[in-house]
Amino acid sequence: MEKFFRSAIRRYYEVELPRHHARRKRWPLLVALHGYEGNKDSMMRVARHIADGNMVVISLQGPYQFFRRFGRNPKNFRVGFGWGTTYKMEDSIHLHHRDLDTIIEHAVRKYHADPQRVFLLAFSQACSPNYRYVFTHRRAIRGAVGVCGGVPGDWNENPHYRPAATHVLHIAARQDEWYSREKNLEFRRQLGQRAATLDFRFYNSPHKFPRSAIPHIRRWIEKHL
Repeated sequence: MEKFFRSAIRRYYEVELPRHHARRKRWPLLVALHGYEGNKDSMMRVARHIADGNMVVISLQGPYQFFRRFGRNPKNFRVGFGWGTTYKMEDSIHLHHRDLDTIIEHAVRKYHADPQRVFLLAFSQACSPNYRYVFTHRRAIRGAVGVCGGVPGDWNENPHYRPAATHVLHIAARQDEWYSREKNLEFRRQLGQRAATLDFRFYNSPHKFPRSAIPHIRRWIEKHL
C-alpha cells in the first residue's frame, strides 16, 4: 500500500540586481529556468546578458538532481538538475507552480521587483512547465520566452489552460534533434491560440541556446515593459 509524507527541501537560486538598484523603487523581474542537465549558474550566464543590468534576474535551479556520466570513472561524473519526469508528473507541476509563486513573491518583497512586470525565460525542458504556469495563471506574467522547448502534452485536454494576458516569444532551432520543423510549426499554432501576442522565430542552431538570439530577446522584453 503506497503512502507518502511531505518533506521540505532547500531550493537554490542565483540573483543579480540592476546596476542602479537603489535609484528606483520597482524593477522588472526576469526569472530564468535552465534545461535538463543544466544548473542555475549556466542559465544565469545567459539571463544576465539578456537583462543587461536593467532587471532583477533570478536563476532558479531544478529540484531534481542526478549524475551526468562522463566516461566510466565516477570521479568524472557531474551533477545535473531537472524539473521532473512522467512519474507522478502532477507533483512536479504543482511544485513548479508553487516555486514560481514563491520566487516572484520573494523578489518583490526582498529585491524590489515589480509584480506587474514579471518575465519568464526557459530553455528546453523548462519551457513546458513555464507554459503550464502562464496559461493557468493567466494574468501573473507579463512575458514568457521559451527557447528550444515545447508546449505541455495536455495542451488540448487540460481545462485549466486558457488565453492569457502574457506576451510570448518562442525561439526554435532548425537543427533541433528533439523538435522537428513540423513539431515547431504546431507549437507556433498552439501558442498563437492563447498568447496575448506571439513572436515565433527559427534560428540556425542545434538543441542549444542560440547566443545570436540574445539581442532580439532583450529588445523584445524592452518592447513589452
